Amino acid sequence: MNAKMYLIVYYSIAGVIISLFTALMTYWIIDVPIGQKMMFKIFLTILATLPIIGLLSYSIGRYLSDRLATISLFLDDISEDKFLTDKHEESITDIHAIHESIHELSHRLENSITTLKKNNTQLNNMILSLSHDIKTPLSIIEGYLEELEDDIVTPEQKPAVIATLKKETAYINELSSEVIHYLQSLENRSEKETIVLKDFLHEEVCPLVRAKKEVELKCEIEEGFEITFDRIALKSILVNLMHNATKHTEQGSITVKSLNKGIIVEDTGSGIESEDASMIFEPFYCADESKNREKSGFGLGLSIAKNLAENNGYDLALDTEYTSGARFILQRLDR
Repeated sequence: MNAKMYLIVYYSIAGVIISLFTALMTYWIIDVPIGQKMMFKIFLTILATLPIIGLLSYSIGRYLSDRLATISLFLDDISEDKFLTDKHEESITDIHAIHESIHELSHRLENSITTLKKNNTQLNNMILSLSHDIKTPLSIIEGYLEELEDDIVTPEQKPAVIATLKKETAYINELSSEVIHYLQSLENRSEKETIVLKDFLHEEVCPLVRAKKEVELKCEIEEGFEITFDRIALKSILVNLMHNATKHTEQGSITVKSLNKGIIVEDTGSGIESEDASMIFEPFYCADESKNREKSGFGLGLSIAKNLAENNGYDLALDTEYTSGARFILQRLDR
């Protein structure tokens, strides 16, 4: 039984009971005996009242039924990935609260599904790139093992071969470690705390960054400037950005600045080409076309930094308007 029919039946029964009770109580109060003629009048009164009760019940039931039908349609839309964008105003407080809950649920589902789709795409790209990047060291290791097995390698060549095997094994180990860090960065497990940025930079970040003699590390952080962030994640982001800057800056400076809602890391290096700007945060993407495994790295550092930033409610972006090198902006998202 739907809401409309339920209300019609419920109010009709309630109306009959109330009418009968009122009539009986009236005659009891005025102390008038109820005869057959009086019972007949009571019966007629109830019959006359029933259409009015039914009409009112139908109107109320229809109104509530339409409101519930609207909620049902919203839920059907959500099940088909059609998420709500506008809030629905309701005069009935309880139904309005339901609409608010559905609207909030809709946005949470949309954000979750968008994140899952994005992560799924990134993981697929990462697996393809990983299989490509790991093929070269595996081929080298396999080739040398076959030569060792067939006694093709002379005693004089053996130290060099073993050194190469160790080098390629270390490469695979480092690559697998980077992949693990990347997967961990996809998990939102940040434990935020208030960090005094200038002290944090001097004590925990700068000691891990090695720049060339011709490059100056600058800190232009306001005294007492604080940021709410996961300490380990912020350290990873800043070290990554500054380390990348040291690789592409031969002379000049690498500067960390405080921003109203975040941090700027900029350098006076070679910069990033405009065609690479939209791809640098993709896993395993290297702007260096030579793909030199010893210089270019694995292309996961900026992807990890981007994920860690988003886990803390921040966005990490490249400032494409900066032309004196590269400038990255870590800025809080307004939600």
